[in-house]
Amino acid sequence: MPTLKSTKQTVLVGMLFLNSALPAFGQSLSGLVINENKEPIPYVNIFIRELNSGTSTDQHGKYFLNLTPGPYEVVLSSIGYESLLVKVFVGDQPTIKNFVLKSAAQELDQVVIKASKRDPAYEIIQKAIDHRDDFFIQIRSFTSKVYTKATEIEDKKSKYKKKHSEPAPSVELNHTGLPTDPFESKKEDRYKHINMVEIKSILHYEAPDNFKEKRTGYKLYGTKAGLYLPNFSETDFNFYQNLVEMRGLAEAPIISPLSRTSILAYKFILEKSTEENGVIVHKIKVVPRKASNSTFMGYIYINDSIWNINRLNLSINKGGLKIYDQLTIKQNYNRLSDGTWIPYRLEFDYFTKEGKLKSFEGNTLIYYSDFQKNISFPPKFFGNEVALTTKEAYTRDSTFWQTQRPEPLTLDQKKVVEYRDSIQAAHNDKDYLDSIEARYNKITVGDILYDGIGKRNTEKKRDLYFSSLLNLIEFEVIGGWRFGPYVSLFKRWESGRLLWTNGSFNIGVKNADVQGSYHAFFRYDPYRIGDVDISFGRQFYSVNSFDAYLNQLRISNYILNDFLNFSHRIELFNGFYVSTGFRYSARQSVEDYDRSTIINEVIDETDPLQFEDYEALITEARLSYTPQQKYMTEPNRKIILGSKFPTFSVAHRKGLPGPFSSDINFDYLETAIEQDIILGVFGNSKYKAIMGKFVNTRQLEFVDLKRFRQSDPYLYSDPLNSFQLLDTALVATDLFFEFHHIHHFNGALINNIPLVKKLRFRVVAGAGAMWIKQSDYFHQEIFAGLERVFKLGARRRLRVGVYGVAADSNQTPLATDFKISFDIIDTWKKTW
Repeated sequence: MPTLKSTKQTVLVGMLFLNSALPAFGQSLSGLVINENKEPIPYVNIFIRELNSGTSTDQHGKYFLNLTPGPYEVVLSSIGYESLLVKVFVGDQPTIKNFVLKSAAQELDQVVIKASKRDPAYEIIQKAIDHRDDFFIQIRSFTSKVYTKATEIEDKKSKYKKKHSEPAPSVELNHTGLPTDPFESKKEDRYKHINMVEIKSILHYEAPDNFKEKRTGYKLYGTKAGLYLPNFSETDFNFYQNLVEMRGLAEAPIISPLSRTSILAYKFILEKSTEENGVIVHKIKVVPRKASNSTFMGYIYINDSIWNINRLNLSINKGGLKIYDQLTIKQNYNRLSDGTWIPYRLEFDYFTKEGKLKSFEGNTLIYYSDFQKNISFPPKFFGNEVALTTKEAYTRDSTFWQTQRPEPLTLDQKKVVEYRDSIQAAHNDKDYLDSIEARYNKITVGDILYDGIGKRNTEKKRDLYFSSLLNLIEFEVIGGWRFGPYVSLFKRWESGRLLWTNGSFNIGVKNADVQGSYHAFFRYDPYRIGDVDISFGRQFYSVNSFDAYLNQLRISNYILNDFLNFSHRIELFNGFYVSTGFRYSARQSVEDYDRSTIINEVIDETDPLQFEDYEALITEARLSYTPQQKYMTEPNRKIILGSKFPTFSVAHRKGLPGPFSSDINFDYLETAIEQDIILGVFGNSKYKAIMGKFVNTRQLEFVDLKRFRQSDPYLYSDPLNSFQLLDTALVATDLFFEFHHIHHFNGALINNIPLVKKLRFRVVAGAGAMWIKQSDYFHQEIFAGLERVFKLGARRRLRVGVYGVAADSNQTPLATDFKISFDIIDTWKKTW
């Protein structure tokens, strides 16, 4: 039983507790928000300026705030109503305050009103959509300084877990006599796996799509493989458009949260509203309504009353990315003195894994400063050269970069700069270079047996390579096994010129015959893509080297060829290329050779082509032109970026009688057009059309006929250069025409199918047609299939496809079949 004294103490404590708690309940602000018709207004934003925070009314127009006593400025705002600023004093007792908002002049769309009953974010987004034309192109032209920094960290985890019983590492002394940090080597090793590049440039822009970038500073720490370094056209993300182009990053454009139909693609949730620099900013969560390759997820921040983008933080679904597993885009806008809002900071965070033990985490920052708008550029200022790197850009020292960085480096990045600079200083030391060169040039048993022997001269930028013993062995369809060495030499000059030569000879086991070849490629003009190519030798030659794989194993597809080839190619002006050359061949039958091999057991054919030996001299000339070809200029080379226009070409091949005892006489003309077309959310198309004709066939041999490859069983071949259901190899000696087309929908058709879209299949379709005049043969086919991309490593991707094909001709009935394909992505061009 409790005593009287203890009961009084309990009551006293309870009274003290209640007394201390009462102010917490008493110091509050609550009430109702209504319109002129005394109707409650749901989801009104109520912002307390002194606290830089607030709340919103519920679906019945009621609100409640816990506040300490004092005066407050309360800002009320809601879509469709005029904003209201009221001064309110909160005392020790609960304060009840009702507010009346006046309707704005503009009426809201009925769909938006319905959306507002779910969440006020829909009204805010709709308001931003209504005003997006005001911000779509605010500035017609500008000049800006640009700082770009890209970093990638390779994280490699140990395969084996460290056991607790493992002994501690022994203590070692450094050169000062003090104990070394046992983890210092691990730190240094970590910096070996961090790569970074910094670029300083000046950007000139004129709407809608003219730009020119001049790089005045370039510093690479490590290697740039894997770093995301886009040019301006690949980062000009305009979220006021319906679709945001993600060139080089995503297979298809992504639906913008401010698209006219964004309410069908996204759910929007208003998380909070805060005051920033005198503007109320609404933080809205963006959630895709369905898993799709063409949607973002994350946050978009909208300025109240102005109804434009303040900043955004959006991620792309893994299935929609080309290379990376994850990608987040952060874009910040800044207000200029005249009230114009511009995107001044763009950041990418990207991540990809290679197996379970290795991952790559990257970050790219692009920062715009010293912005000058409405620049009047002189006529022809913008052209096809979109970027230029000066020679001085590569010589900038650390002092330059310290003054150019708009944001400080992270601790890791500082360590990388220090580490890479120290390594570079060591690498420039002649003794160090000599030691590395000697280590590379040291011959090991593995080099002799498997890898081959290399001899490098770093100072002269020259590499010499000799094949290994394993690579001495070759196998030919004619005669089987052959043995012989291979040697190559590569040399590069500071000017950008390069030379690559290689040669080989071999002896056949069965026929004891000697064959060999020599090849030299020299790029003498890296700015005009000036190339010279020379080769000569004796080899077995495939008459139709592009034929079906099984036909490549047939003896009747081969002749013996003594040859001398020469070709030259140069760009006369931007996009216009001229290629010329000649081929001399002494063509001989292989009927006198012992042709039996293990292949004969699979391919039941031993009869070679029988003909009288003859000689052939063929000249070739080709002109090709790509209008408005875009390019970048480096101090020692030109980099082609492509064009939105087709490539046109015309070629003439002449069999020249007389010189070098040539026994042939023919003329062949060909014209072609090909193009890669990006169609936005609907995917991209490629097509190629070729028309050709022999205008002279006085002495036309079977080797020089125009050939069409026979299709392979089960295997899908290059759809722009072959057909999928051509049941025999065909030839033409007169007029012919062929057309090829393929379209990748990039998820456009199956994103709306539940379950199927989670499998990340992509639909592809295409067609082909061919007409050969001399045989009056017409072939047509269509195909469609599904493709899926699989990871082979951090950046390597394998695309596997399964297709159904239907074809017929004016001489064969309708046929159908299935094909499979395997394709590897080009990580440099980011294309398949």
